[in-house]
Amino acid sequence: MKRYFLIGLMVLGGDAVAQDMPLSQVLIPGEKWKLVVEGLGFADAPTADDRGNFYYSDMRSEQGLFRVSSNGKVASFLKGATGISGMKFGPDGKLYACRGRTRELVCIDVKTSKITVLAKNVRPNDLVVTHKGYLYFTETPKKQVTFLNTKTGKVTAADVGITGPNGICLSPDQGTLAVSDYRGKHCWVFRVESDGSLKSKQPYMTMRLKPDPNEEREILPKFKPSCRGDGMITDAFGRYYVTTELGVQYFDPTGRISGVIPGPHGIKGMTSVTFAGPKLEYMYITCFDKIYRIKTKTRGVLYQKGPRNYPPRKR
Repeated sequence: MKRYFLIGLMVLGGDAVAQDMPLSQVLIPGEKWKLVVEGLGFADAPTADDRGNFYYSDMRSEQGLFRVSSNGKVASFLKGATGISGMKFGPDGKLYACRGRTRELVCIDVKTSKITVLAKNVRPNDLVVTHKGYLYFTETPKKQVTFLNTKTGKVTAADVGITGPNGICLSPDQGTLAVSDYRGKHCWVFRVESDGSLKSKQPYMTMRLKPDPNEEREILPKFKPSCRGDGMITDAFGRYYVTTELGVQYFDPTGRISGVIPGPHGIKGMTSVTFAGPKLEYMYITCFDKIYRIKTKTRGVLYQKGPRNYPPRKR
């Protein structure tokens, strides 16, 4: 146990300290989920720009992408950019996105609305971009995490073997890459090398599973083999968040589960999570036909603005 813990600290880096983190350290007493938008076909790909404006995709809408300003106003952002399942802003201010239906990875110039295809014949699900312009995306059907250098255009397989790689995110210092497994119970982590390659692969975070209603219950319940780990994000304190069947599960920087944030009553499920708002203090979740947000005590990080030490210093 100690050996595993020490290896984990080496991989994650930063000022990681093993500790329990109750919901009270993230949630504000009395705060509840608030509906942002409803009536969507399939909401996904939540992200934020440098000002904290929130963006999302309706994968079944011809309107493409949408933006929610800090005052809550929803507006169509880019028509024609349809079928996007994951997107993030890069250090160059452009929006990088997954278009699994057309098997393309694209780059969107938000000033001109020009869409450039970066890679074809790929199966992208979700992605993340580092401050160096290194782009990693999950290809769930291929059980692969793929690396694209946005400066050279070179595409290579960074890792193969995770049962259902889905959500993907970076630690605040961008030294660790984390990937959720939709068909398993772990979130995997890798050390990001200076050349963009991934090393030291570990099943670092173990997600809680949902009891299987089809199994006959004995003294101890039998659980499903997967909790459908989907979209992922980190906050400024190095915590990892992943949407699952049970809710938003979150882990401390050392990989220990800290709790599960239940979603709003009556939702069909969750597809992804991110932080947005003027101070990145709002947690947004996409829930199939609806999107909700809740104000938190923590704040998110913008990978496009560069590495951040964590936990952040008190001001």
